[in-house]
Formats: sequence, C-alpha cells, structure tokens
Amino acid sequence: MKNTATRNTRSSSRSLDLRSRRESARSSSSRKPKAPQRTSFSRASEDDAQFVPPSKCRCESCQLRTPSAAYQLERDRIVASRRNVLKEIDQSIDDMISDLEQLVKFQSISVEPEKLLESCKALDWMANRLTDLKFKTYDYPIADNPSNCFADPHQKVLFARYFSSPSKNTLLIYGHLDVLPVQIDCWISDPFKLIAKDNLLYGRGVTSGKGMIVGWLQAIECWLKVHNDLPINIKFIVDMLHEVGSTGLQTHITAKSDFFVDVDFVVFDVNSWVNNINPIVPCSLTGWAHFGVEVRGANKNLESGLASGLVYEPMIDLCHLMNGLVNDEHEIQIPGIEINTKRLSTAEWHLLESAEFRTYEYREDLFVRRLRFEDNKVEFLQNRWCKPTLTMHGVVGADSHPGCRRILPMKVIGKFSIKLVPDQEVKHVFNLVKDHMRFLKVELNVSTQLNVHLLDGIDPLSWTTDSKLIKAVCRAVESVYERDVITTHAIPICLPIANVLQKLVNKPIILLPYSKRIDKHHHENESIESLNVSRHTKTCAALFAELSTLRPKCKCNVLYQYCNLRGVQEILDAERNVDLNEVAVEKKWYQFTQKAASSDDHPTRSRARSTTYTLKKYLLLPFRCKRKIKRRHTQST
Repeated sequence: MKNTATRNTRSSSRSLDLRSRRESARSSSSRKPKAPQRTSFSRASEDDAQFVPPSKCRCESCQLRTPSAAYQLERDRIVASRRNVLKEIDQSIDDMISDLEQLVKFQSISVEPEKLLESCKALDWMANRLTDLKFKTYDYPIADNPSNCFADPHQKVLFARYFSSPSKNTLLIYGHLDVLPVQIDCWISDPFKLIAKDNLLYGRGVTSGKGMIVGWLQAIECWLKVHNDLPINIKFIVDMLHEVGSTGLQTHITAKSDFFVDVDFVVFDVNSWVNNINPIVPCSLTGWAHFGVEVRGANKNLESGLASGLVYEPMIDLCHLMNGLVNDEHEIQIPGIEINTKRLSTAEWHLLESAEFRTYEYREDLFVRRLRFEDNKVEFLQNRWCKPTLTMHGVVGADSHPGCRRILPMKVIGKFSIKLVPDQEVKHVFNLVKDHMRFLKVELNVSTQLNVHLLDGIDPLSWTTDSKLIKAVCRAVESVYERDVITTHAIPICLPIANVLQKLVNKPIILLPYSKRIDKHHHENESIESLNVSRHTKTCAALFAELSTLRPKCKCNVLYQYCNLRGVQEILDAERNVDLNEVAVEKKWYQFTQKAASSDDHPTRSRARSTTYTLKKYLLLPFRCKRKIKRRHTQST
C-alpha cells in the first residue's frame, strides 16, 4: 500500500510539473519576442556578408543601406582607371626621384638634438606637399623637456586628411622622416645627397621612412591626375621622432581621438622580405614586457667604510638574482616561458631554410666576433624572430659616475625586458617572472627585501590570414611583383609604434612589404634598387583600388549624420551634373559590352559582330514583348 501511495504522489507531482511547463510556454509564446541585440560598430566582423548597418543610422540618404547608381558608377570608374594609374607611375619616375632627393637632403637625425631644425624643415616640406595634393594638414607641437619649452623650434607631429566620400573606406597611413646617425668616413659619397648608380639609389633614409613616404605621395598624385579623386579616404600621421621611440606621440593620439573615429584600416611599411623572390605579408607583431627587480636593504644609502661587511648589500643580492634568469649559454631559465608560443608551420620552416641570410655578414654588420647558433641558420633565425628573448639593460641606483666613490647603495633596481611572440600574454609572463624570482630568493637565501615591478608592456598581436582585408592586400602585391605572396603567422615583425597605434585606435593593421633582403637597410652606404621604389609606389596605388572594393561600414553611430557629408566625389558629381537615369543607362550599357567582350573567344571580327548584336539588343530592349509560352496539349487517355 505504501508503494502504491508513493507512486501516486510521484505521478501527480510529474503531471503538475508538466502543466506548469505548458502554461509557462503558452505565456511566453503570447509575449512579444525581444529584438536581437546588435553588436557595436567597433566589434563588428570584417566579413562583408555578416555586416549589418547599426540601428542608430536613421539617415534616409545613406548610400551604404541602399547603394545608389552614382555609387556603383564610381566603383566602375575606379576599376577602369587603375591600369592608367599604373602607366602614369611609370611615366613619373623622374618626379618620384626628385621628391626623394629633396627629402634625403634634410639631415633629420632625431637622436641628435642639434638636428631638430632639419627635422622640422622636413616635416614642413611634407605638409606643403600634402597641401598641394588637396589634403588638409594639422601640425601639433609635442611636449619636450620643460627647460626647452621656450626654445625654437619645437618637436612636432603632422596630421593630414583627404575626404572623398562617406561611402568609401578610410585608410590611415603612418610614416616617419627621421633617420639614424651616420659615420661619414664610411660612406662612398655624401649620405644626405641622393646618388643614382648602377640602378641603385644611395642616401640615408631611402630604405626606411623617406623612401616609404615618397611611394605614398606618388601613388596619390597619380590617382589624382588620372581619376581627379582618390578611391578611398586617406589620413596621414607623419612622425619625426620614430627612431627615439616616438616620444609624446601616444599622448597626442589619445588627445586627438576624434581624428581616428572614421578610420577603417591602418597601414605600415615594413622590411619583411626573407628572400628576394617572394614578397611576404606578415600577420603578427611582437610584444614586450619591461621589468624592474627592486632589492632594498635600508631607507638610505650608507658609507662603505662604516657599513661594509656588516649589512646585506642589495647590489650583491641583485647580481645573484639577475644571474638566475639565464644560464651560461644565455638561455632563459624562467620555467614555462615558451609554453604558449606559436609554433612554426611547415611552410614557414621551409621559408626560413630558404632565406637568403649569411651569419658572417650579420656579424660584420653588428661589429661582433661571435654569434649564437652560427652553424644553424634556421635556429639562428628562429631565435631572432620566432622565440622570446631576454635582454638586461642596467641598474638604477648604482654608482655610474666616473672616478671612485665610497657610497654603498641600499636600494637598487635591475632592469630587463623580454620580447614576446604571438600567443603570449604580458600578464601571464609577469606571473612567471614573479614566481621565478621568489623561488630564487628562497634558494639563494637572500635576506634583503625583494619586489618585482612591471614597468611597461604590451601584448603581441596576430590576426587571421583568411580575411577579406588580407586577401585584398595580397592581390595588390601580387599584381605588381607578379609573384605568389606568402602570409606568415609565427614570424612576427618588431614594430612598437604599430602595437601602440592598434591599442589606441583599435583598427585592423596592414603590414606592407617594402625593401628586399639585398637592399642595405640602415647600413653604411644605404641603398635600394630604383625598380623596387617604383614597385612600392605601384603597390600603394593598387592597394587603394583593392581597398575600395571592400564594403564600407556605416559610421553614423560614431559621427552624427556622417552619410550627409559632402566630399570630393559629391562635388565632382555635382559639377558633372550626374543624372541617376543616365547613370543607370550607362551602367547597363557597360554590363552589355563587358559581357560581349568576355564571351568572345575569336578575335576582332567575331567581337565586332557580337558587339553589333549587343548594340541592337540594347537599343531594342524597351520594345521587346513577353514571349508567349507554347503549351503542349496532351490527349487525355
């Protein structure tokens, strides 16, 4: 009886649960469904198929919601003008050489403060050049040492913008005009005078910032000559302190954040060639983490004659602790430091194996007698690019003055840094360093106080190689060099300003290859092939056209009524008196002719016949009637 009672109670409870679930389902079905939450613009996917205009854009004239006929016609004009632009670049090589010659004349050495005036002159030349190309320029002074606040000239940074249309993507170009110091005795000619010899261009800066900037300028000028407009919106940041860490630029980028609101992509020129055959488009950047190991014995420094041998000296303990970071072969001894590193793929390993790289030449360039891993080229290049490395920089608080002093420092800070590679994180590496230093303190029986500080750090970056953006970049490079482009993940590029800009602007990054391995980058007698400079200019021009094919994203949620802004394209359309009906007719005629040209396999005569037939078909299009469908009447059985 008890069992039957319990069974009845269980069945009744189950029936009550089913009834309650049904009632809740009915009530939920009667309610209105909630609207799906859309992601913000900054987190939108790069894929055009997943793009949805934000709900805040309520502008009826938004060309991104309903592309107009004028918008389609402009895209067709860009495709038609691309070949003419490349021809114009071949015809304007002399102008490109003259621009590079004028830039090389400026002795813009940012390491030497007495050359600051030359750097400012180079920046003013760049501003005038961009103004001639219909850019709006803005130069801002950079805060310097307070003792030099009244000195003239000031350090500056140049911002520039060209706005074509709200229906186009916006590209931010970073460039710099400063160079490294030179040893004039080691040069065969004046380093600040451009010399062309044996198809080579000699001069300081031709393989770095100055040569890169000239390529962008010539690409813009040729597009304006042929097309009277640019395929995309362009913005510039031109730096004059790149070789000294771009001091002060980060604060200006943060203060002028409105300048970067409508930016879609950020491009940097890099020297990423591993060999002289295939250009490389890298898809990763290295990071860094700077640490300070503080060892304290007292609140003030003591005199060695009074306290030496009686106290635990922080300098001795610091030397033991820093010695525990590496072994005798200079290998990092921090446990787990290489666990999260991205491994080389088979294609990347073969790329390093085929690299045109000689260790003895690298040894001579660095003026050293011996290098690690001299006998194994792949392992040598892996340690240079693909693995984390540790560097010791110095000690804060120790005696560095000339002569003999009797000070016993009781607080010293040892500074070292670790280069991070993709898939590593600063936070994780910081925890590994702290645990290792605490372990060393216990093992070495250190009696002084120990603290580990993270002085500076930024995570390495890596992005997919299958995105539409990277495919567009590869198409632009392949169309110029006529070689297969190699994309790399585990061979990162060391470019600190790119990490900083991506962190502040939060936009996709493009790393465009520039000088080859045979070019002497930052060496004495610096030189580059003249053909490589013209190819870089063509690559920049082709990149503009390829980026114009990517569907732009609506920016009305970040800029009020962005769709209603009038750029150069809208002004030119008004001057041309563009009629939407005429644009539609022209569009149809263009499609007919392209279809006829692509369908013909025979040369001239058959193409003329098909074009004539297409013309008749196009002219008789409004008079065509619907074709009557003949139906078969089957006999009924």
